[in-house]
Amino acid sequence: MESFYLAWINLVENLKILVRVPEEIRDSFWEQLLDNNRRLMTVISILAALVQAVNIFHVLMGSESGLETLNNRIYFAFYCTFLLINLGFLAAQEIFRKKQWKKRQIFLQGGYCAVGVVWNCMLNYYDITKAQDGWNLSVIVTCIMGSAIIVQALPIYALSVYGGASLAFSLAAFPYIQFGGLINVTVAGGMAVIASSARYWYKVKELSQQREIRKINQQLIKEGEELSLSLEKIRLLMDKMDHIIYEWDIEKGQISFSAKWIDKFGEDTQITDDLQWLEQTRCMTSEEKGKLLNGVEKAMEQKKIFEEEIQLTDKEGSTQWYLLRLYFQYGKDGEARSGVGFLINIQKQKEELETLEGEMSRDYLTGVMNRKGIQEYAESELKKKDRDRQMAMILIDLDNFKKVNDRYGHPFGDQVLIRTGERLSEIFRSCGFVGRIGGDEFMAVLAVKDQEELKDRIRELRDCPVLLEQQGEMVKTEFCAGTAVAAPEDTYQTLYQKADQALYKAKNTGRGETYLAG
Repeated sequence: MESFYLAWINLVENLKILVRVPEEIRDSFWEQLLDNNRRLMTVISILAALVQAVNIFHVLMGSESGLETLNNRIYFAFYCTFLLINLGFLAAQEIFRKKQWKKRQIFLQGGYCAVGVVWNCMLNYYDITKAQDGWNLSVIVTCIMGSAIIVQALPIYALSVYGGASLAFSLAAFPYIQFGGLINVTVAGGMAVIASSARYWYKVKELSQQREIRKINQQLIKEGEELSLSLEKIRLLMDKMDHIIYEWDIEKGQISFSAKWIDKFGEDTQITDDLQWLEQTRCMTSEEKGKLLNGVEKAMEQKKIFEEEIQLTDKEGSTQWYLLRLYFQYGKDGEARSGVGFLINIQKQKEELETLEGEMSRDYLTGVMNRKGIQEYAESELKKKDRDRQMAMILIDLDNFKKVNDRYGHPFGDQVLIRTGERLSEIFRSCGFVGRIGGDEFMAVLAVKDQEELKDRIRELRDCPVLLEQQGEMVKTEFCAGTAVAAPEDTYQTLYQKADQALYKAKNTGRGETYLAG
């Protein structure tokens, strides 16, 4: 019973951090949050105001009907409202900043973000209900994911705003959204909450570590400007910590690492010539060395804490990401005399962030890349200009997919899309990637040796329709495909246009047909 009670108390204490920043780092957290959000929100609000001004001009001057139609008046009201919101935010933020009203700034930033999300939800809802297009979810998905990436907030805020907005939007627009679109909106809200919470946990952990190092630094300063603590005491303190701690005597050019340095990197913990060591060490590339030197010099000039993420190679030959932080100690003349800092292995955090970014570029129904992901991959491949292999783009469209949905229902249609993603991935796995760019439209970006390899893949695509059983009937879904090979001068847009024209010709030829441009 006692162990259960202790476990319950521990759980409650851990949950408190969802709604309240730990007291020991609260001031630093809110100060950094205000500063980061203020700069980013200022840029976003200015851009948003400019966009709304352009939209208003378009309604008034670029539309033949002007404000005569109800639709134009509704859009005009949307644009004017958001323009005023952004201008009001910019004015209020500047006033609050000058008067140093920190709490009011926090509420202002949180309110602005929430209002922006609600406004975008309402605009996307109106777009969907007016156009009857259940796949037109770009506004709500982009807004929720973008806000999670840009705005730093507490997990409870992210859950309330991003999760609540996606849930409310899904419930309100349920009659108009395709089932796959509903999944995308719901998962986007969930991923936004996860991404925002991950940033929060990382920041809390980072500030907690800064606080611990600051304690060590303050302890050293108390003993005197010249760091009168003996090396034995420092070494004992450093060996008790999990991270690699180091002390740098700038005047003598000496560096002292904690014992874990030799365990991890196989190098001496006592460096007598810092510049010679930096030139000869194999744990850093020349690029990382240059970045480190420039950053340290700039930090000393500006009298700031130096912090950098660098890649280090250990004695086993494994290269991983580390967070390096260095606190300087200055003499009465303002010159840096010494410094103390630490190295933290952040490889796991890096991998977690990369995983989150990868999830943001993936279609959650089919498992293949989404439009954003496949476009970024195609653009990166075009920049490589690898002349040993030819780059090709294939646009793939399912024949009569609407009839399949109408006859067998949307859940079965979703199964067709899922199986299509699997089939296309199987066909093109060895030479490229597949993405879903629309309802029943897919794109494959390939790097092939020659035209023959490309034709083999096209033939395999044509000869492998999707077969699924429904209601005792075998349903066959074929593909129409248009293919274009990239020329040296092609951009993503020009190559896409070529493939789109090829797809158009394939559709005009008949069901299950393919066309190779050129």
